[in-house]
Amino acid sequence: MFTKRISPFTCIVICLLVCAVSCVAVASIMSTETKKSVNDERLEGSKYNEYGSLIDAIADNDERYLKLTQMFSMVEAYYVHGYENDAVWEEIYRALARSLADEYSQYFTAAEYESLLDSSDGNFVGIGVHASYDVDTEGVYIFGVMPGSPAEKAGMKKGDIIIAAEGIEASDSTYYDLLDAIPGEAGTDVTVTLKRGEEELTLTMTRAAVASENVIYEKLGNGVAHIRILSFADTGVSEEFSKKIAQAQADGCDKFIYDVRNNTGGSLDEICAILDVLLPKGPIINIVDKNGTVQTIESDESFLDVKSVVLCNELTASAAELFTAALRDYELAETVGVTTFGKGTMQTTRLLPDGSALKLSTAFYNPPSNVSYDKIGITPDHEIALPEHWVNRFFKMTLEDDVQLQKALELLVPTE
Repeated sequence: MFTKRISPFTCIVICLLVCAVSCVAVASIMSTETKKSVNDERLEGSKYNEYGSLIDAIADNDERYLKLTQMFSMVEAYYVHGYENDAVWEEIYRALARSLADEYSQYFTAAEYESLLDSSDGNFVGIGVHASYDVDTEGVYIFGVMPGSPAEKAGMKKGDIIIAAEGIEASDSTYYDLLDAIPGEAGTDVTVTLKRGEEELTLTMTRAAVASENVIYEKLGNGVAHIRILSFADTGVSEEFSKKIAQAQADGCDKFIYDVRNNTGGSLDEICAILDVLLPKGPIINIVDKNGTVQTIESDESFLDVKSVVLCNELTASAAELFTAALRDYELAETVGVTTFGKGTMQTTRLLPDGSALKLSTAFYNPPSNVSYDKIGITPDHEIALPEHWVNRFFKMTLEDDVQLQKALELLVPTE
């Protein structure tokens, strides 16, 4: 997992392992369709009838489509430079998605969509660390090393900073080039240079397939469990969450801090499975489509009845906002932090016959209270901002530095 904080307001948390090359946008896809159902849903034959008004307009030689034909004819007849016909059409498809003025709607070529599926299957080939951009060294700050990973086997530790990899030295301009140098084929070696305090170390490790880790558990004092959920995006996050809850309870924890700061969202199936563990019988989410039709997903009767606090910030988005709102609505947790991002729409990705795909915002999703937070965000019960110094060094904070976490502890374990 990598993050690079550009500014307090534009920081994009990149929820990937060091082996993941691609960046993830601030708001993650939240869809009712699984990867298989998306793959199976090709818009062929009668499927096009869903878009009857558009088809009718073309069939009736609507002047807008005639104008496009005329423009192409002019390009072909008079344009002095050569052009790639397929490339022109791909840009037209992209322009259609962009013209919706919706930052979450997007067109993917067949190759881009295949890459998207490959990068979201929850497994990566790399070294197995959680990391973020280090504003002080312009390197890669390691805030977690996964058990059994190549990084752990090579001796990498939390707090290490990668300052070079495969001959590429870290800087603000080379940060992503450095990341690109770390993944590769399983079984091949990668050499990195680390800064550990004042010492520099060079480690060589063998790349391997590493399962994504999205839930990090730490036992604090007084029976408090700190559960940091990095993302809801990967298949299996709900199972991982349940295991960490069980581990915390086995450790004697009866008070929980759920930390969804910098969590940009993820899968509807995964967030609903997690909330089903935490919520009593009743609604988890209300999905409202363009016609106003409401689909409500319900929780069963069993739930985790413990004292809890949710930590959120301006980069808590999408499914992470639903998580925050749901626990608030059932009065199962107090919330601490700053107002969240404000993404309350659902995206559905539909596959086109040539393997390309169109992602569209297709519904609003509302929390159990049915009060939308789209473009508004969720204002926490206790508004506490981090000092500016730590906003750009989020993962380097200690318990003592983290005033939001300190407030959560105060709420769970009041001092006399």
